Amino acid sequence: MLVSMRNPIPAEVSPASKPLALVTIPIPPSESGVRRDARFATPGEKRTRYHLPESLESASPVGYRTRVSLSREEAGTLLSLLSRPRPSRFVPGPAPTERELFEECSLGVLSARQSTNFRGQREVLLGPKDSEQAASLLRRIGRAEATVLEGAAFTHVVLARPYRTPFTFLLTFVGHKPLTSLLTVPLRAWAKRFRHADDIPTVGYLKELHLGVLADAMERAAVIASAGTRAAQVFLEPFDKPVDAAALRELEALVGLTPAERAAGWRVSLVAQVGHVPEGERVPMERATARRLGAALLSLRSERIQPGVNAEPSAPAAYQARQPLDVPDELTEQAGRAAYNAFVRFTGVSRERAKELMLLERVDVLTPQGKERLREVREDLEQVTEKIIARLPLWADLALGRALSRNSARGRKAFALAGQRIYVGGLSRREVERSGLSFAHAVRAFGAAAARGALVAEVAGTTEIPEGCDLRGGVCLMAGPVNQNDIGKQFFGGKDLLEQAFAGREPTSLLVWTFKAKTVADPIGNEQQLLDAARKGALVDLRPGPHEVVAVRRGTVLGPMRRSGGRVNAERAFGDVGNFVTDPEGREIAGNRGTPWPADEADAPVWPGGAR
Repeated sequence: MLVSMRNPIPAEVSPASKPLALVTIPIPPSESGVRRDARFATPGEKRTRYHLPESLESASPVGYRTRVSLSREEAGTLLSLLSRPRPSRFVPGPAPTERELFEECSLGVLSARQSTNFRGQREVLLGPKDSEQAASLLRRIGRAEATVLEGAAFTHVVLARPYRTPFTFLLTFVGHKPLTSLLTVPLRAWAKRFRHADDIPTVGYLKELHLGVLADAMERAAVIASAGTRAAQVFLEPFDKPVDAAALRELEALVGLTPAERAAGWRVSLVAQVGHVPEGERVPMERATARRLGAALLSLRSERIQPGVNAEPSAPAAYQARQPLDVPDELTEQAGRAAYNAFVRFTGVSRERAKELMLLERVDVLTPQGKERLREVREDLEQVTEKIIARLPLWADLALGRALSRNSARGRKAFALAGQRIYVGGLSRREVERSGLSFAHAVRAFGAAAARGALVAEVAGTTEIPEGCDLRGGVCLMAGPVNQNDIGKQFFGGKDLLEQAFAGREPTSLLVWTFKAKTVADPIGNEQQLLDAARKGALVDLRPGPHEVVAVRRGTVLGPMRRSGGRVNAERAFGDVGNFVTDPEGREIAGNRGTPWPADEADAPVWPGGAR
């Protein structure tokens, strides 16, 4: 199906999503079920990442949570959100309160997967009147994937910038010839700074993948934050080729995008209209269920399922033993169905075409063939690392105290692969463009597909959690192996990870999923959230607070969400569910539960009057 920017797909003829069935991960034998049971360090004991932090000071709405054990009914409700159609229209309804907006953002831009040390997304919230103007501008800009609706209660306008982290700084020094690196390194640094060039293509795609992940999260966020009465119309197609360029500039002005921010790479990248939907389009959901689902989703972002295994000698016993658990084939089938639902939703192509475009190689680690394939991938990635270290410009590495070579070696764990089911996924630019899509649009949709498929596994891993276990299983979404492989492709003559499975189709690998059946949650601390000695046991939480990435437009004024005078947010969204990490005796991490925002502000409408 070819789509035109001037002819959006009406909701009633949009490609249908397939419903999902709940498939749980089998309960482990009682002797194999172990949990984290992390404790606080005793006086004089050296703290490690396996200890609980003494305290947490954070404006993030997430905090550190235990997974919510969902009933089968609750899990079914959550899965139903992954196959619902787009809203056909918005109807009048009550004005959202400040807390409802906060909780919707908490399930969206404040917790959608991104690298812990990268804040590449922020958003502006527009009220009903500004939403009318935004809708008019969207029609002039041209949106192909769906109809721009009237009567939105509010609108999220998301801005994003190129992906830049310490990893991309390291890449500045990779792939140069020894005799010319004194010239080519500064030239590449200049191009990255002023032209937003990327060292390797897959780093550029990370911005698009993250936008897709966010788009998928925003659809659920609107439903759960309103207990089923609102829905989001999300526009994910890139805004780089507007039908009316002046309309895009007007939208940028409406959300306060400055010339300096444009020069830094910020662009309007995603828009989501949110409004009340007719009775027949609402999701039947009790308020208590919505609260539990919100807390459950935040718990999945509380600490990640890590890509490797926690079996170093210092790890507690719970991490040492291998568990006789497996991920059922039926579960991966449902995850794939959800992924296709998302790709179809955000591109408008037929389901059959989506299956052709999304390239997926399965590596079944539990079979001899799968073990051999995994060994090949690991060896290839290890060779790339060795070549990076060997060919770094010596002058730069020495000037930085050998930090470049040390960090290159440390990066090995970013592409560690462990799990019972591993999938490498990607696209073929040639085939995507023949389908009438831009490659950036397809990459965004692929990110949404990856996130939606991953959530199916996460729901399976948190349904009816057995006593004495933290979870049944989970999934890790990884770009590290793909980025490392791309370094090999661009600079050392390597082949794409998907070339063997899809020879002749010019594949570009984008992400790796590792599905894991396990009962013990990973440690709270990771390499970016370590216990800093200077903080005396407090956790360094790098996740953003609402005042840092969300602005609210009231009248003609833009103001940060939940910053009033010297006060900023300390509330944990859906905190009434109470799923906060404690030690085995019930002692809490000081500050982890947070404190509510003042009720006179949180329970008041941000834009009085409601949607007309």
